[in-house]
Amino acid sequence: MPLFNFIPAPTWRDLIDILFLTLVIYQLYVWFKETRALRVIIGLVALGGIYSVAKSWDLFLTTWVFQILWQVLIILLLILFQSEIRQVLEKVSPLRYLRSRRHVGQKSLVSDLSRIVFELAAERTGALIVLTRDDNPTEFIHGGQQIMALPDQALIKSIFNRNAPAHDGALIITRDRITQMGCILPLSEKEDLPEHYGTRHRAALGLSENCDAVCLVVSEERAEVSAVVSGTLTAYQTPAELADKLKEWIEGPQIRVPALEQFFKEAFIDNWKTKLGALVLVTVAWMILAVQQEMHINLTAPIRYENLPAELVVGDESVNTVGLTLAGRRNLVSSLKEEDLSVRVDLTGFGSGDHLIKLGAANIDIPMGTRVDRFTPPKIAVSLKPAAGQNPVAE
Repeated sequence: MPLFNFIPAPTWRDLIDILFLTLVIYQLYVWFKETRALRVIIGLVALGGIYSVAKSWDLFLTTWVFQILWQVLIILLLILFQSEIRQVLEKVSPLRYLRSRRHVGQKSLVSDLSRIVFELAAERTGALIVLTRDDNPTEFIHGGQQIMALPDQALIKSIFNRNAPAHDGALIITRDRITQMGCILPLSEKEDLPEHYGTRHRAALGLSENCDAVCLVVSEERAEVSAVVSGTLTAYQTPAELADKLKEWIEGPQIRVPALEQFFKEAFIDNWKTKLGALVLVTVAWMILAVQQEMHINLTAPIRYENLPAELVVGDESVNTVGLTLAGRRNLVSSLKEEDLSVRVDLTGFGSGDHLIKLGAANIDIPMGTRVDRFTPPKIAVSLKPAAGQNPVAE
């Protein structure tokens, strides 16, 4: 028998299920690919495969050990990767799209900051400036001095002067005001960062991985200005280019409808190998699980009366069809067709008159691995009458 006979044909619901989970798997990979959490997830998938094989082969001891191990691992993962888990939950939360950006005074702030950081770069003065948005980054910021001042050009330059005590720390700007200086930020744990990234770049990446803050980094060695958002670092060449992006990040991007060609490119062409891999992974998992899945199906089957006494006939008012609710493994149940089923009713010993017969599993032959959950109706009315030319036979 061909292998494909054991795999049920996917319905439109299954296709939606596969595509949706493919999107989820791909997005999780994008979020975790540059963190140590990805390697842990791959390890868990491998362990899950070993556990599935052990369970299918009835390896009692291995299955028992893995069941205990899963309980411990869940607790350890929640502790070790609470930051990554929180990031993912925040990214999928619909509330993050409903919160409005602050507009008061942002236009002048964006323009002034863009000019100031490029002036610092021209002077080869290193700097790290954090612009807070919706998230409160307080729990990730340590040390520093509390101040309350306008983001004045002279003040910012004096803070990052090489001889100033707070020049190595980060400057925090909240609601158009400088609120802290000389702060220590968490360093990114990414292992594939370029070697020329210094502590400031790693600190900016580390904070942006934990909250939605915008971090501006000025490299004193390369006289380069970069901005970091959501763990992505981008270098900028002009103040105007940086100002446009800052305005978009702080005030929120304008809603645009992409062209069909651009939508197709972003949905299918960009990073297509990873997307195809996610699709193959989900499809294989679906085929493995779909075979084992138990499902219910409702069919209507005709009634076939057997061993009817020669002197009797079945009256027209007798029930001719019955509804069946069948259950079993999906690959077996889904292949059943109404024309392949019939309910047998043995009339041996029945006499003339009206009868109420209860139906059971013995009345129908179905493939092994399936069962009848319900007959509708559970009892059928059968009327037996004398055949033409026959005298009535007492029951």
